[in-house]
Amino acid sequence: MRASYYLNPQTPGPDDDRRVLAEVLAQVDLAERSGFSDVWITEHHFTGYNVYSDPITLAAAISQRNPSLRIGFAVNVVPLSHPIRFVTRCNLLDQLASGNLVVGIGPGNAPDEFAGYGVDIAARHERMAEFIAVCRRAWSAGPDGFAYAGPHYRGEVRGRIIPAPVQRPHPHIAFASSDAGRLEMAGRNGWSLLLGPVGPEVIAPRLAHYLRGLGAAAPDGRAGADGIRERALADTSVLRQIYVAEEGEDWRRTIAGPIDVYVRKSAAANAGEAGEDLSPSRFQDWRDRYLTGGWLVAGPAAEVAQRLAPLARLGIANLLCWMNFGHMEDARIRASLHRFVERVLPQLRGMEADPALLPALLSGGDARETDFARMWRGDS
Repeated sequence: MRASYYLNPQTPGPDDDRRVLAEVLAQVDLAERSGFSDVWITEHHFTGYNVYSDPITLAAAISQRNPSLRIGFAVNVVPLSHPIRFVTRCNLLDQLASGNLVVGIGPGNAPDEFAGYGVDIAARHERMAEFIAVCRRAWSAGPDGFAYAGPHYRGEVRGRIIPAPVQRPHPHIAFASSDAGRLEMAGRNGWSLLLGPVGPEVIAPRLAHYLRGLGAAAPDGRAGADGIRERALADTSVLRQIYVAEEGEDWRRTIAGPIDVYVRKSAAANAGEAGEDLSPSRFQDWRDRYLTGGWLVAGPAAEVAQRLAPLARLGIANLLCWMNFGHMEDARIRASLHRFVERVLPQLRGMEADPALLPALLSGGDARETDFARMWRGDS
């Protein structure tokens, strides 16, 4: 398992945006120096849940500032974009990043974001399917161009998309979904899978659907080729918020402020609930679900390593490390990052995947499932 630095920092307000952006770029510098292999970037708008909003522009800056880092998106909310513009920007970014790019796509789910762009959130999956079809056409078209017409996107490209990407026929794609059919579709296309901060009981069936599709991988409808499975699994990733505490630190107290801020921002961004206006009971419900649902892995290094180990044992190759959240102080983020690199990451890198673990989780009848769940909760 390798470690990638994941960027989704919240911002207190317009007077703080510049400072937060500067801290984020400096943290990416530190991650690069500390041995992180990738930086992964997301997309959110309007609520303060994310400071940069435009992941492709930020990725372009990082590609020139930190050329050793691979760049991934987790994810671009594609129903909010135009496919021709998206392909053009991704091709240019693939050139700037020398082909070290993974284009993660997903449907999004934040009501305020869809409202801001005037897009019907109920049509997001239909819109995404059409978006992907147009992108595929654009990436495979010759110099004479092509026309496209559907319920959501209609136009005619009179020429070619410029520039061409480094990766052919297109930058590698990763996909986020919870739907069984779409997960199998991602596998059949040889795409990588993006898993959110969910527990093993959710990860296991999603991974199984994906691997079923990957077993018959035929990217873009063509016959499979050598290395498709390896390429897809190499960027299959799981996201976790991580805080590595000092020995003896009461992290529930020292990062209580960032936890509370994050819970309120998350409620506003992901459910359309005004975070500052949450009732005490509703806030506590959000907070309890956050602390017990797998989002945050916090504690001393040994405990963090123990709770992350099952993900490595499942064979997930890439851990997206979300360390900047809830307006946490820059110095605290940096200290946590150092402890992670020195005391946690070496253990994860040395772990072998256990091919028997996924079937055991799916069956629910093996003692290993109970052991796995205990490790996940930090009970053992």
